Amino acid sequence: MLSHVSGKEHKGICCILIGLVIDLPLPHGQAPTRVLRAMRALLDFLYLAQLRSHTTDILHCLKDSLSHFHENKVVFTDLSIQQHFNFPKIHSLLHYGSLITLFGTMDNYNTEQTECLHIDFTKAAYRATNHKDELPQMTTWLGQLEKVQQHTELVMSRRELGQQCGTSVQPTGPP
Repeated sequence: MLSHVSGKEHKGICCILIGLVIDLPLPHGQAPTRVLRAMRALLDFLYLAQLRSHTTDILHCLKDSLSHFHENKVVFTDLSIQQHFNFPKIHSLLHYGSLITLFGTMDNYNTEQTECLHIDFTKAAYRATNHKDELPQMTTWLGQLEKVQQHTELVMSRRELGQQCGTSVQPTGPP
């Protein structure tokens, strides 16, 4: 399992990946054609996204590559390699084209921020448990945290509204 891979290592892996899959023995003598199509589409997408400049044509190719990947990714489910593709890194690919259009090249973009957030929330939720049957406790704690944050946002928006109208908004509810 590759848990920490540097950018240089990632590029090295991508360079040899297609070569490894070409002769990959698949169950029931299946040809690796579908795997190659999905991998090539994803690698094309990644290489296009990493270019130092993008034209409208390149952005169209980026979109086409992602479409080809999504059309062919079912092969990984068929081979029992992946059960689903519902995770943030795959979802984020949908936004690359518009983000490149808005902010320019993808230099120095990564998923560290969302991963750190996930880790922070997971650690905090775990610390809030009694360390026995943690999952339900963590889920409850995170749900309560979300409700507190929503309530805080509601109170702040009402205060701002009161300040805009020149009135003082007092909290409502039981004394």
